[in-house]
Amino acid sequence: MAAASRDTDANPFLLQIAGDWPGAARRWRELGYPYEAARALGETQDADDLRTALADLTRLGASPAAAFVRRRMREIGVRTLIRGPRASTRGNPAQLTEREMQVLTLVAGGLRNAEIAERLFISAKTVDHHVSAILAKLGTRSRGDAVRVAARLGAIATHDLGHEGGSGAGRTGAASRARR
Repeated sequence: MAAASRDTDANPFLLQIAGDWPGAARRWRELGYPYEAARALGETQDADDLRTALADLTRLGASPAAAFVRRRMREIGVRTLIRGPRASTRGNPAQLTEREMQVLTLVAGGLRNAEIAERLFISAKTVDHHVSAILAKLGTRSRGDAVRVAARLGAIATHDLGHEGGSGAGRTGAASRARR
């Protein structure tokens, strides 16, 4: 069986029939079928493989298959389950959480992290983490770019931008650094 899973020409269906779920998953991935790979991993008894399957199925938006894997994980006694993003996050064009949207709207208004923290009753360090997550999710390097990309995606209304692209979110130079 081990030789069959190393064979690059192995048929993933045959690997699954033989009970080589990790081998089948590898082969499905090689063939470019991430859903089938995740479903194969979802048949294992290994908690790490099941976590990987659940994460992949969640990322793919395969809710019924992810629910199957969650049940399987509970059956074998896995306690920590990945819930996946909330419906509001999945519904956001930029995949931003509600709190990240609040932070982004205030960034678009030109507020510094300390000002945002004060308004949202959280620490400036927490705001910094939210801003970092926003930049990563939007694939940008600056606050101004994040605001522009979010507006282009429809995640924030253009009226949130004020005039000239962000009421300060896109400033450059010493004035911008002083505001952050």
